[in-house]
Amino acid sequence: MNYKTMTLNSISRVLATALMLVCSIAGAISAAAGQGNPQPKPKDIYGYLYCHMSRDGEWTAFALSRDGIHWHDLNKGREVYDTRKLSEIEGGARDAYIARAADGHGFVMLTTDMCVARSRKWDNYGMNLLRSDDLIHWTARTFDFRKGPQIFCDPESPDPYKDYSTIRRVWAPQAIWDPTYRWKDGTRGGYFIYYSLLNDKEEGYDRMYYSYADRSFTRLTKPRLLFDWGYATIDADINYVRADGKYHMLIKKEGGKPGIFTTKAKKLTGPWPQPDDNDFVSFEGKRKCEGSSAFQIAGDDGWRVGYVEYSSRPARYRICKADRYLSHFNSPQDIIGVAAPQHGSFVALTKEEYERLDNYWRQYDSVVTRNPVLPEFHADPEILFSDGKYYIYSTTDGFPQWGGTFFTCYSSADMKNWTYEGVPFDVTRDTRWAKGNAWAPAAVEKNGKYYLYYSADDGKGKAIGVAVADRPDGRFTDSGHPLVTTDPSGHRGGHVIDVDVFTDDDGQSYLYWGNGFMAVAKLNSDMTSIDTTGVKVITPRGGTLDDYAFREGTYVFKRNGKYYFMWSVDDTGSRNYHVAYGTADSPMGPITVARQPIVLRQRPMDGIYGTAHNSVVEDPRSGRWFIVYHRINESYLKTAPGTHREVCIDELHFRPDGSIIEVVPSR
Repeated sequence: MNYKTMTLNSISRVLATALMLVCSIAGAISAAAGQGNPQPKPKDIYGYLYCHMSRDGEWTAFALSRDGIHWHDLNKGREVYDTRKLSEIEGGARDAYIARAADGHGFVMLTTDMCVARSRKWDNYGMNLLRSDDLIHWTARTFDFRKGPQIFCDPESPDPYKDYSTIRRVWAPQAIWDPTYRWKDGTRGGYFIYYSLLNDKEEGYDRMYYSYADRSFTRLTKPRLLFDWGYATIDADINYVRADGKYHMLIKKEGGKPGIFTTKAKKLTGPWPQPDDNDFVSFEGKRKCEGSSAFQIAGDDGWRVGYVEYSSRPARYRICKADRYLSHFNSPQDIIGVAAPQHGSFVALTKEEYERLDNYWRQYDSVVTRNPVLPEFHADPEILFSDGKYYIYSTTDGFPQWGGTFFTCYSSADMKNWTYEGVPFDVTRDTRWAKGNAWAPAAVEKNGKYYLYYSADDGKGKAIGVAVADRPDGRFTDSGHPLVTTDPSGHRGGHVIDVDVFTDDDGQSYLYWGNGFMAVAKLNSDMTSIDTTGVKVITPRGGTLDDYAFREGTYVFKRNGKYYFMWSVDDTGSRNYHVAYGTADSPMGPITVARQPIVLRQRPMDGIYGTAHNSVVEDPRSGRWFIVYHRINESYLKTAPGTHREVCIDELHFRPDGSIIEVVPSR
């Protein structure tokens, strides 16, 4: 054999070896990422993310855990993206499902586009496909199935319905990566998205369907029927189980023997046989369950299954164990550390992913102090920062029919430790015209003086007065006459109460007041009279008692050139009493109600009710913002609702676009 022949043979052997190595590497990658959704290597798993609908509302919330057992909420359990913006149909997100993207970088999420709180019905019409590179910033594509074939990327495929417009339910979508799927252009791989549909004009019950989405998670194929067992099936969860090399589906049966069952198949498209009725989540007895989601904890050969037990009030989110074959369910317990868990899913995170997400939301989690911050009963708190101290002026509560006659003042250097400064003003002692019902003070520093505005009864009805002092803690001297005594010209109904004062950057001060209406007028330079020729009614229009219908308690502040208007919704004695907001380009309106208007509301699972009538302050030293508000003392909910209130403080956070992140009231 000559040198040339040996060289060619050697080259051939090298090439063959290299080809085998490439094939081996490709096989390893396929084995790691080809079956089911990609996961970090067990040694790289640092913690876990629970992505779920909140029991407090129809938005997506996050919780983190190092061990998959003990969890802590991010953003205090509130939404982790702008729900109304990314749920274009109804502005609500339910049944959140999250998975690592097919290439192992970034994440995909699916939600049911649905908001029962607004629509008052359990119908919905589409789903949201979301994508993120960092679990913080999300983009979305919404698919409204009522629009029919035009929303799908395969117009040549057969249609499951004659008429898409009569679809009534598109529920609980989830996804698993299918490397075998081939697109029309020859591209391989797609997200197998499965969900239940109901078009009651053409089918008698909810059935499981599937579509494929491309790698961009923005293109979706037409629905195809996955299976029909002859009765309603919803809330499917598919996982690849390496122990037997099959796909296992957990699913809620609503026919036959109802409950959460498991079935398995060799391919994602089935066939999926009816489940074994002897292997299901049986330990809940007659209590109803749904919304299952299976996951594994690193180092544990078996599985964990989360699910909703919704016979209890409130519903409970439970996690049980299963064996390595995702069967034989056992050892259920309530999820630990999540305040408002609901239908959701789980994904393993690396250390970098976990810490980035945790650190991002921790900046929004700080609480000033333990609430309530003042002793005994106080309401309608007004906060003022002056000369290095905070001052709170409040209605003195605890009297029948809100019959207090004086205001109290407390001061603090840190908003944690408050000192009683006495009674700076008593309407029966310090005025000639007011008879009682000293309500809802507002305070402002200007012209080297301090002005205290308030509501009181002048014997004919409610009116607004003003008193002046040289010090923030008083004692205040009344101006001698009411500032406002009647409704704005042409307006009927409501009361002249709940005053607020805002001073703009140019030094002009504005007075706001009203129950049942929101009125505004410019204050004259003496701060004790108004420009009566320019009184305007700028009441935010629309809304319901569940969202933003204006009642009272206006508060105005300015941030980054934008004017924020806050107000209270519903009655002061109502458990639903809460704060909503809108913005304007002028201190005299008009007001545009925020897309997500609720700033603060009750949290009954923590015994917190009637959270409303607020003021706001920016700490000039740190740039942090705080909301001061009252809540109803739980002990008096039945006997005297709304007359035994307590003053609380929580931090107020804003998104980059200036919108307010809903506050989670703290204990």
